[in-house]
Amino acid sequence: MKRFLVLSALVALCGLSLVGCGGGSGTTLSSNPQEGAVFVTGEDAPLPSVVSLNLTINSITLTGASNSPQLVSSPITVDFARLVGLRAPLAFNEVPADTYTKATFVLSSPVINYISAGTPPQVTTLNGTFTNPTSTNPPTTSVVVTFPTPMVVGASGLAGMHTEFDIRQSLAVDGSGQITGVINPVMFIEAVKATNPEGQITDLTGTIVSVNVAGNSFLMQGPFGHQFTVDVDGNTNYNAGFTLATLPTSGGFVSLQGTVQMDGSILASDVEFVTTDLAFISGRILVLNPTTGPVQTVTLWVGETGGGTSSMVDTVQTVDVSGVSNYAICFFNNSWFSPNNLFGNSSLLVGQRIFIGGSVSGSSFTAGFISLRRQGVYGLTVPGSVTVTSGNAGSFQLSNSGLLGYALGGPLTVNTGAGTVFFQGNSNTLTLTDLQTASATVAVPVLARGLVLKDSTSGDPVLWAHRVREVEAAP
Repeated sequence: MKRFLVLSALVALCGLSLVGCGGGSGTTLSSNPQEGAVFVTGEDAPLPSVVSLNLTINSITLTGASNSPQLVSSPITVDFARLVGLRAPLAFNEVPADTYTKATFVLSSPVINYISAGTPPQVTTLNGTFTNPTSTNPPTTSVVVTFPTPMVVGASGLAGMHTEFDIRQSLAVDGSGQITGVINPVMFIEAVKATNPEGQITDLTGTIVSVNVAGNSFLMQGPFGHQFTVDVDGNTNYNAGFTLATLPTSGGFVSLQGTVQMDGSILASDVEFVTTDLAFISGRILVLNPTTGPVQTVTLWVGETGGGTSSMVDTVQTVDVSGVSNYAICFFNNSWFSPNNLFGNSSLLVGQRIFIGGSVSGSSFTAGFISLRRQGVYGLTVPGSVTVTSGNAGSFQLSNSGLLGYALGGPLTVNTGAGTVFFQGNSNTLTLTDLQTASATVAVPVLARGLVLKDSTSGDPVLWAHRVREVEAAP
């Protein structure tokens, strides 16, 4: 699968059994009592019109009181724009026990794809340039980022590093707001625990290699050819009636979310068998034909691929979906959704992120399955629009200048529930009432993550939010 992992949310398991620093089928800690493990998570603060920002991470090096270990030493191409509100494992490694204050990222090969004006919307590609290159052939730049609070890695302990690449502040625009291609990387890092919201994996897809029912685990082939041991327990949720024993192992793709463990394995909270088909493409919808009624073709920006469709990544593809009858909603945390919001061939929407499973014959891709995936949406709250029904249940209006704003021609409705988690900066103490107070008279920058569904009454997109984060305003 081409850079699937980083697409989701640049979450890396700080050390990376997938990146190549740690090793193939899951990194295990050595018996050296002076070492601990680090996992890395990350995401993006977006610029709404950007559909992809590909950067190569050549290395990530920590700076400690006594040590300077590398978390990533083999180049990895990451689509930072794909990481809006999502996180997937990127690295897992052993490092010396120490107190780490900084991390140095060496980046290269920036390529920007953004939506330009037009009906239908067009995607423009720019080869980026760094404002402060540190080397040439290829041009690279070095970014040194300081932890707000040092990351302490104890002997035989597990620590995490959450990384955020701020596209809004990193990409230069001209006087008319057009992206110029100039990049001055602005990044943030923070120390997290595996159980923290910013430390958990929320989007990892791969194929099942084998299932160990007696051991309550399965082996998963993930991105970059690396394998993960995935543990399950009595709290693990499955979709469509699956259990560990009934998960197919003859091909197809599985998606999961969970928590990194000490040995680099993942304890899954949710496992979704998404398709038995042997190929998929995934991305955001640009055009639907027809625009009403059962959709016959879908045009989308492809951000992820698997099973023989790698040539389609970072391209616009039109797919015939007239024969698809199997539609599904990513099942994670969606039990409180209103029954008036459905997903099928008459409720696809421009701006939705979807997964299309299918088969490949030569250069021809045949769709057989469509799943609605979670996505992040950035925008400004409409002052005075926050309504609190009870606790964190309610709604607000979000002005978005990306695909959803284009399709709506106005603000997006965001619905929240008792299970929606609110954040402000690094704190998860924010509530919907706090957001109501903050945006009573001013627009507040917000990143909401959830599922975009079509309201059966109005026909408009509605985001059912799992997570809402108040973010720093762009300069």
